Amino acid sequence: MTTPLARRRLLCGLIAAPALLWAALPAQAADIKERTLRFSFVQPKESHMGYGAQKFAELVAQKSGNKMQVKLFPNGTLGGDLQTVSALQGGTIDLTTLPPGLLVGLKKEFGAFDLPFLFNDFAEADAVLDGPVGKRFMEQLPNGLVGLAYWDHGFRNVSNNRHPIAKAEDFSGLKLRALQAPLMLDTFKALGANAVPMAFTELYAALESRAVDGQDNPIVAFATNRFDEVQKHLSTTRHVYNPLIVMASRKAWDSLSADEKKVLADAAAEARVDQRRVSREMEATALAEVKKKGVVVTEVTPAERARMRDKVQPVTDKYVKEIGEELVASFHAEIEKVRTAR
Repeated sequence: MTTPLARRRLLCGLIAAPALLWAALPAQAADIKERTLRFSFVQPKESHMGYGAQKFAELVAQKSGNKMQVKLFPNGTLGGDLQTVSALQGGTIDLTTLPPGLLVGLKKEFGAFDLPFLFNDFAEADAVLDGPVGKRFMEQLPNGLVGLAYWDHGFRNVSNNRHPIAKAEDFSGLKLRALQAPLMLDTFKALGANAVPMAFTELYAALESRAVDGQDNPIVAFATNRFDEVQKHLSTTRHVYNPLIVMASRKAWDSLSADEKKVLADAAAEARVDQRRVSREMEATALAEVKKKGVVVTEVTPAERARMRDKVQPVTDKYVKEIGEELVASFHAEIEKVRTAR
């Protein structure tokens, strides 16, 4: 005869059994199909951008039980940044990573990322990106784009073939390639340079032929793209901090199951930690390497950087009005929290 206590234990065991069985199911039971996703970016595979993409691909494979594969297309083989954005919206490319300021043609608010001399260091930039402000931008991406994570691209620095840039006046008369974004063009013009909009994929040839005197990019991009072969001077202007935004095509995203979406989102977020660390380590290494190769590196002093900031203030004021004063104020509020906490 079964006692009441034994009956209760049996009943509890029958209730618990399905939950235990579910917990024991292998990862393969998730709703994940065999897929290959195309990830396009303009930098070399050996760059900080390439490192992040490769890490992301490895994590996607791992988290999906090798069902989801990410195929990398570095060096702009599928097109420059703006072409890639268009292809992403059209669904012919599945994933990319690029500076969010390049989206300003689709949504003017993204110009906030290119405001000159906004951040002093990485900690300030990370606080904005990883907080409510960064989330707000992710939720307001242009149609056809889905944001996954913010990675690191670095502070932009100016190089050229004519002379060192140590002070604001040294920009005068230089023909500099600029990102295809009005704010970046106006910043260089305010400093006295002749700004030339140009796709990144065309830049090396333009520097080699002397069609332009110089350009601006993070130091890792300068080194991995071998700009030391065609540029003599590099100056640590650090005039703009560029994050990278990892994005998926909305068309591709909507075709995925909830489990597949989680794989991509988790992989992008997890890769962010390593990508930022490696990118910033690569910057110091790259600077030492280009010096060894004969590039003359000019350290811009904080005082001269402040003079450059003053010179471009009219540009900042103009674009703050276009971007939205409340939005830019939210950037400054997050930055001030970091500065106050020190």
